[in-house]
Amino acid sequence: MLYHAILPEDHEHYVPIHEVLKNGINHLTKSNYWYGNGGEVKLCLTNQLRPPGLPSWIDFKKAIGVDLKLHKPKSFSFPTFTDKVLVFDGDISLSIYDQVFYEDLKDTDEEALNFDTGESIEHWVKLYWNSMMVLDEYKAKKPYPRPEILVFESIPQEIIKVQED
Repeated sequence: MLYHAILPEDHEHYVPIHEVLKNGINHLTKSNYWYGNGGEVKLCLTNQLRPPGLPSWIDFKKAIGVDLKLHKPKSFSFPTFTDKVLVFDGDISLSIYDQVFYEDLKDTDEEALNFDTGESIEHWVKLYWNSMMVLDEYKAKKPYPRPEILVFESIPQEIIKVQED
C-alpha cells in the first residue's frame, strides 16, 4: 500500500477528505506541496543533468508525493497501481533544498548562511539522479532512511480509501 497524508484542517496544505475521494490526487492537489520533490527545486538544472534514455513520464512537475507508512492519525491509502513510482534519497533531496536556499539568499538573508552544504547544486542534483530506483528495488534493499517516493501518474479516486491509525 501507498499513503498520502491527510493534513489537519488548520494546515496550509489541507485538502478536505471528500474532495480527494471525489477527484483523486494529482500534482495540483494542495496536500502534495507538503511532500518534498528534490527534482522540481531547480527544474531546469534537473532536466539539464537528466540521464539519457529515461522515459518521458518522469516529469517532476507532475509528481505526487507518497509514503510507505501511514501518516498519523489518518492517511489516504491505495494500492500500488502503476509502475510509474520512483524512490529517491530524501537526504539528498533535503541537501538540494538547503543549497538552493543558501545560494539564492546568501547575500540578503543571514540565516541562509547556515544552509551551505559545501557542495554545488549541480553536485546534489547528480547524486539525486543517481539515487533513483524503482519501488520494488527500494523495498528489497531499503537503502535510504528517509526515502522520497514519487508517483508520476494521477491517483484515481476509485482506489483511494481513508485509513486511520
